[in-house]
Amino acid sequence: MTTRCSRRAATASSTSTRGAWWRPARALAPGQTARRLDGERTMHLKTAFTRAARAMREDAKLHLVAVSSLTVAFLCLATALLGMANLGEVAEAWGRTARMSIYLQDGASGDDVAQLRLLLEGLPEVRRVEHHTGADARAELAQDEMSELSGLPADVFPASLEVELAGGTDTARIGAVAERISRFEVVEDVETYHGWFEQLATLVSAGKITAVALAGLVLLCVLFVVGNTIRLAIAGRQGEIEVLKLCGASDGFVRGPFLVEGAVQGFVGALMAVLLLFITFLSLRTHIDATIAGLAGIHTVFLQPGVSLALILGGAFIGAAGSAISLRRYMAV
Repeated sequence: MTTRCSRRAATASSTSTRGAWWRPARALAPGQTARRLDGERTMHLKTAFTRAARAMREDAKLHLVAVSSLTVAFLCLATALLGMANLGEVAEAWGRTARMSIYLQDGASGDDVAQLRLLLEGLPEVRRVEHHTGADARAELAQDEMSELSGLPADVFPASLEVELAGGTDTARIGAVAERISRFEVVEDVETYHGWFEQLATLVSAGKITAVALAGLVLLCVLFVVGNTIRLAIAGRQGEIEVLKLCGASDGFVRGPFLVEGAVQGFVGALMAVLLLFITFLSLRTHIDATIAGLAGIHTVFLQPGVSLALILGGAFIGAAGSAISLRRYMAV
């Protein structure tokens, strides 16, 4: 094969010399040169994809194991991003509809309750006020068939004023309103859910930190898996690489298929992770909306299309980067 390549190169050189002896080479116009270069790039790209597809078919088991490992890694990251998205929805929904519960004293007169309600409705921080009696509270619990409290008498449940606050009301203003309302004799207790908001904010912050940490781990995992897969592929095709170099193949021609293989592994791994997460999300969405999301006052959402696309394209880019690192380390080309 080497002799044949050398013979072809010598023949081509001899032919080129003879042609130059009787006919000068015609210079190409700038536009023709650009079209020729574009054509060569397109041909090299097609060749790289063709050779990569052939190599992946020949080493199907090796690439299948790599894609499976990458799918698990990207699935962990996508799950964390999905949890963050829904926690953000909860925080946004409760921020838009912040509430305050004002529990009334037993035996509070209707005039006192009406006066307090009128005062609340006049505050700029308050959007709406609803009066709930003990019977109303028991009826709400009765809607939950699993609740054992729904069988208790109505006088066990305190009457309350449920206050919906205006959007954008900060915690300090809510606390000031609660302190002012608690001074009324008709008021027994005021619940602002401030502790719940703090826990939710802490949970969202922890989710962001977890997502960033998982992103770093996934990056390392992809680089490791793709790098080792390409290293094994280089070892299995060492003879082919040497022949290509002896025949005058450029560095890009030799490296191209390996870069394509790494990009395809990352792309397919991320795509499979998004699809698996989407199927699981659809199968569990009804149950989650009926329990946890219903209590939080939201409906669960999936990843935004832009986030899913960025995850998939990012997988392809990281896969190609892992392949490039492995090529620089294990192949002297």
